[in-house]
Amino acid sequence: MSLDTDTDDANATIMDYRGNIPLWRHLRYRHRRLLRRSILYIGIAMVTMAILLPVLWMLVSAVRPISEIITRNPSLLPSTVTVEHFSTLFFDSRFPIYLRNTVIVTVGVVFMATTAATLGGYGLTRIDIPFKRTFARGVLFTYMFPPVLLAIPMYILWSNIGMINTYLGLILAITARVLPFSLWLMWKFFLNVPYSLEESAQMAGATRFQAFKDVALPMAKPGIIAVAILAFAFAWGDYTMALILMTDLDMYVITTGIEASFFAGGQIQWGLVLAGSAVALLPPLVFVYFLQKYYVHGMSAGGAL
Repeated sequence: MSLDTDTDDANATIMDYRGNIPLWRHLRYRHRRLLRRSILYIGIAMVTMAILLPVLWMLVSAVRPISEIITRNPSLLPSTVTVEHFSTLFFDSRFPIYLRNTVIVTVGVVFMATTAATLGGYGLTRIDIPFKRTFARGVLFTYMFPPVLLAIPMYILWSNIGMINTYLGLILAITARVLPFSLWLMWKFFLNVPYSLEESAQMAGATRFQAFKDVALPMAKPGIIAVAILAFAFAWGDYTMALILMTDLDMYVITTGIEASFFAGGQIQWGLVLAGSAVALLPPLVFVYFLQKYYVHGMSAGGAL
């Protein structure tokens, strides 16, 4: 009687382990979870290596001698570190002009896209406009058009209004590409900002603009920063619009300037190409590194609504 009681108690302990789940089933669940996590981590590691390896190779090769860059069997690390490519890039080429043009265009696009998307998104949520949801979704639909399809119409239009080879022309063209998604994102973001807070501020004596500036705008800060990062990435890496709208060599940006200067005549200057690409890569990395938490918050908040 005593032995049977002990056996029953032991079985009851196994059956009651972690909420009435049998021990063998619990172990099988843990093994499956461990297997799924292992596959997931291996997949993440492979994707990370596929993304980072070309970047690391570019950064390392930028400081290699040219003889090691063009060899058929390059080593992982350079035998000699040289800054010759960077010296030539900044003191004996047009790269500083391209860099200046890129900075001007990027700052302009970030300012215009952020301002227009913020005001437009706020207006869509606070002003009673017929068919505004249809309008917002229709604007997002234009974001799906490949930029190549817009190239010829935009070139003809920009030629007719005298915007070819101007900073303003390229800024407006890239802003037009960024704005549909930015406007949709800010529209979704302001939908989550309670209008009652602005009404309370207006009852306390604030004007409509003060309620927007002091109440709605601070609460939409993650969304605004997400739009700014998106505009920065579009403008800094733009190639299609710059290739079409900028025909003067002194108005080229980094993407088109590297191709025009270092790929000319079929002779590719690999050292300058890699050094220029490494320099062009740094600003987006720094920009995203310091603002990534706002970007993730802004994108997730806008997409979750």
